[in-house]
Amino acid sequence: MSGGDVIWVREIPSSRWDLAIGELNDAGALAVLDGEIKVGLQRDGNSPGADSRIQVTIFAAVAPQSLNREIAASDVAAGMALIDRALRADSRLGDLFRRFGVVRAYVYDYGHGAVLVGDITEDWKVTLR
Repeated sequence: MSGGDVIWVREIPSSRWDLAIGELNDAGALAVLDGEIKVGLQRDGNSPGADSRIQVTIFAAVAPQSLNREIAASDVAAGMALIDRALRADSRLGDLFRRFGVVRAYVYDYGHGAVLVGDITEDWKVTLR
């Protein structure tokens, strides 16, 4: 989660949040909500095979070899709470979710890349891979 195409958001509302909402609408940069757990929001509408849905990524707090069901469930619950706070703070996010749809993933970011470590259902249940 580094580089020029990441928008770090620590407060909603804020100018960074407004930028993140614009990028979600335009299928641009990754926005990372930086709370108790990190949550990524991105929409890919430009690459081959892209379905334009918004990818909600909950980033694992520990390395894959240290993950268990309890840690995963805790991470996803914290991520869900952060998304809920964002939805309550700004109706534009909910509008984008309804307009484009949402997919969820549980991912470990190791600095120079990331690996999918779990699948998250619509009701925010996580299954480790």
